[in-house]
Amino acid sequence: MGLAQVLHDFANWSTVCGVPHIANARTRAWRVFWSVVFICMFSMFVYQLYTMIVKFISFPSNVNTEIFFKEQAFPVVTVCNSNPYKLSAILNQSNNLDTIKHLMDVYVGASSKSLTASDEYGLYELMNTDYEKEQRAWDALALEAAQLGEEQLNPALYTFGELITDCTFSGKKCSAADFTRIVDPIYGACYSFNEDSTLSYSTSRAGMKFGLKLLITVSQQTTSMVKDFLPTTKMAGARVAIHPRGVHAALDNNGINVGVGYQTAISLVSTRTQRLKEPYGKCVDTEPDATNLYKSNVYTLETCFYNCRQRETIKQCSCANPRFKKADSQQWCLPTKVNLDCLTSLRGDQASTTPNISPLQDCSCGPPCSETSYLTTASISKFPAEDYFVATDPTQGVAGSCDNQNPTFNQDPRRCREWYAKNALLLQVFFETLKYESYTEVPSYGISPALNDLGGQAGLWLGLSVISVIEVCALIMMLILYCVTCGRLKIRPDDGELEEDERIKDIGEVKKELDHADRHDKAMEEDDDIDIEDEINDNNNEKKAE
Repeated sequence: MGLAQVLHDFANWSTVCGVPHIANARTRAWRVFWSVVFICMFSMFVYQLYTMIVKFISFPSNVNTEIFFKEQAFPVVTVCNSNPYKLSAILNQSNNLDTIKHLMDVYVGASSKSLTASDEYGLYELMNTDYEKEQRAWDALALEAAQLGEEQLNPALYTFGELITDCTFSGKKCSAADFTRIVDPIYGACYSFNEDSTLSYSTSRAGMKFGLKLLITVSQQTTSMVKDFLPTTKMAGARVAIHPRGVHAALDNNGINVGVGYQTAISLVSTRTQRLKEPYGKCVDTEPDATNLYKSNVYTLETCFYNCRQRETIKQCSCANPRFKKADSQQWCLPTKVNLDCLTSLRGDQASTTPNISPLQDCSCGPPCSETSYLTTASISKFPAEDYFVATDPTQGVAGSCDNQNPTFNQDPRRCREWYAKNALLLQVFFETLKYESYTEVPSYGISPALNDLGGQAGLWLGLSVISVIEVCALIMMLILYCVTCGRLKIRPDDGELEEDERIKDIGEVKKELDHADRHDKAMEEDDDIDIEDEINDNNNEKKAE
């Protein structure tokens, strides 16, 4: 049997629409017509198949939004004084903080344009540009502090009692045991509420009464009315960051400034996001250990950017920026003009982008796969009111209660309230609602919808079904066997073999004999009918004659 016969047989018994019409067409015109129809339909199917493949390999995704209402874990609230170091401790020579004192003298001289000390920071060159001068002074302060280390800086850092005078959560007292101390390179000693994993603060009710309330004393003046803020500190207040447990506070990026003399209420709305990894998304669980300087923190975009910026800083300046973490083998930048110029150039400006670091372009950072964030809304009101009686635990804080028994202010409540108005603030953090939104990224075009579309398009344009696919597979197997056996495979006898087969010939002779017998029987029956009819006619004629 030839290849043409195999294909012709397939066309006869195939359920693929159009193919049997082509094989069994009675005229050339009909065969051409059905061939054109089949080619057009097949072309449309191939085009639709191409679009489906392109869509599938693009791995699209959708975001499902769900709204939940239930008890929520309270976030971590990190609080820092906007003034990183106490000026009184800096001026105390026994603390050996002369380098910071010298920096403050240079800054004051540059600000007043009457420089009297040597300027190794380049501040005097920037005395006519206030913003650049302040930024240079803050960078220099971070470099000086990094050289001293936390232990030597400790006398100048604010203790918990000096910063947080009173603390309650849902009306119940909280203490220093509920806070974790961290030392930030910009804001000094900070205290994080609910950071410790052994704590389990949560809330099942929304509103200001069921959150965290802190009375914070930043003490720009001591209770003896001595100024205690550094000349570089431009705001009297606190820096507050609200974040999930384990997440780096990122105070410089995500912090909120709250000023003295006000009650600041921060309401929260929680959102939770689940993202897909490749190939559907680009989320990241963690950075490789070799490049991750924030191994103790949960992965976030900020920590990824910090890692990237620190690597670029070390590459460009040959030293590490104390604003970010570093490896033990790396060295902090020395507080010199060359290093400060290098750090400033990496920060860039609006007019020049070289050699500015652009995290979005230079850093390959993806969003975290699982993320909890808080939408914050802040409102403020004057604190304390003119006749408000500030009452605190006498064992906590630096000023005590504003009653006529307080010796700190010579039993003068008015002086006490004035001091609190200039040196303290009231902070309240609470959930606005227990409702939170959950965003979950899911594949929008996986295997199942792709197969559904494939079946629909195949049925629409070619009338294909699963049976048709099996038929095509059978044809392919037959063609493979035909090629392997070089055409010797016999699926059915050839036409010549059928003609020469004696069994077929015998059957043909038998058929002829049967046909002849049938014709003979019919002839005999016809003769009998004629004889009977003649006899009947004769009888009728005899009766008429009588």
